[in-house]
Amino acid sequence: MSTIRRDLIELEQAGVLVRTRGGTCLAGRLPEEMSQHVRAQKHAAEKKKIGQVAAKLVENAGSIIIDAGTTTLEVARALNPTQPLRVITDSVEIAYELRDKENIVVIVTGGIMRPHAYNLFGGMGEQMLAGMHAQVCVMGGSALSLEEGLTKHDIESMPIRRKMVEISRQLIAVVDSSKFGKTGLASVCPVGRINVLVTDSGIDAAFRSALEKAGVQVIIAD
Repeated sequence: MSTIRRDLIELEQAGVLVRTRGGTCLAGRLPEEMSQHVRAQKHAAEKKKIGQVAAKLVENAGSIIIDAGTTTLEVARALNPTQPLRVITDSVEIAYELRDKENIVVIVTGGIMRPHAYNLFGGMGEQMLAGMHAQVCVMGGSALSLEEGLTKHDIESMPIRRKMVEISRQLIAVVDSSKFGKTGLASVCPVGRINVLVTDSGIDAAFRSALEKAGVQVIIAD
C-alpha cells in the first residue's frame, strides 16, 4: 500500500492525475482542482519569462492589482519598483512574496481562503474593492479564446475577479500559449477588454493576428 501511495504522489506532482477524497482522476479532466504546486510546475520557464516582462510594464504604475495565480506570482517575484507602488491582491502567496520588497505597499482583500490555491474570495473582498481604483490589473487565466475571452475555473472567485477588472484603467493578461483556444468554466471578460497580452513564443500566428485586430497588444516574452 505504501508503494501505491508513493506512486500516486509522484503522478500527482507530475501533473498526470489529481488525488481526490476517495480516489483519483486524470489531471486533464479537472484542471480547476489542480493544486498550486502542480500548476506552478506546468510551463514554469514560460511563466517566469512572462512574469519578468509584465513586471517591467507595471512596476512604476503607482497602483496595480495582481490576482492570484502561478503566472501572476512570477510577476510579483519580478517586481522591482523605483518609486512607491501599491499592490492590491487577493493572493496570500503574492502578499507574502511582496512582504519586504522596497517601495511596495501590499493591500490584501479580505474573504475566505480557497484551499490549495491560497486566494481569497467572498463579499468582504468585493466590498473592499468597490471604492478603490487601480492603474493596471494584471490577471492570469485558465484559458483564453476569441469567443469566450479570458476564462477561469474557480467560479466562486468570479465576482471579485470581475470587480478587479472593473476598477482598473488597463488590463494586462499574462497567459502562456498552452491555454489558447480553450475555455474555462466562467468568463472574466471578453477579449476586447484586454489591453495587453504578455505570452510566450508558442502563440499561433493566426490567433495573434485575431487578437491584435480586436485591439489587444501582444507582447512576446523571449
